Amino acid sequence: MASRSRNSTHPSDDLRSRPGTELGQGGPPRQAIARWLASSVTQPEVAHQDWLDGRPAVLRTGIVFDAVRMRPELVHAAVGSTAADVVPRALADILHGPVICHPAVWFYALVPPHTTEIWRSPLATVRGRGGWLGVPRADRLGTGRGITPHWIVPVERIGRLCEADVVADLLRAGQERLEAVRTGAAVPDSSYQVGYAELLAHASACSVCSDSHAACETGALLRRTVRQARR
Repeated sequence: MASRSRNSTHPSDDLRSRPGTELGQGGPPRQAIARWLASSVTQPEVAHQDWLDGRPAVLRTGIVFDAVRMRPELVHAAVGSTAADVVPRALADILHGPVICHPAVWFYALVPPHTTEIWRSPLATVRGRGGWLGVPRADRLGTGRGITPHWIVPVERIGRLCEADVVADLLRAGQERLEAVRTGAAVPDSSYQVGYAELLAHASACSVCSDSHAACETGALLRRTVRQARR
């Protein structure tokens, strides 16, 4: 394999990399998450060195996770925004699992291994056994902009991944909205879309719910409503 050049951090990366050991309130230690991710390769020390040097580690898919490769335009259409302060929170609320952003190229939703065997959506491909993915350091967070890979939704719990059917629903909603724009047709909002619009409006005005890790009583009710409508 050809050697990989070292990438220095660019001041315009719009990243929120934190040197601490915790990811969010009550999150598992960063080192534990790193060990879990690196267990997908036979030489985890190489992955750890890449992260230490500021590079994404190239990890095998199909071992610890599969990865759904999502087109940014579908994601942005599904959440109804390209805003840096909206997209991360929207994806966290919808998918409840980790998402990597390779800026201006792809979003990758991490899903359980063997998702390749059940995936039916024509709107995205899934990397499973035999595939590879550039995975940023566990605390390298961002908003979907910049030039280097980062987590737009971080790993919050070891083993917690996105549900494949929810990812497929997100992509289908994005495709429907794009088609509506192209044809000028009106697409009736589903109960899920209505509920999610209410959740976003509430979260933007609520100091508690603006943090994706917390919710006030109203916010918690709206989140439950959205999850029930999604199923």
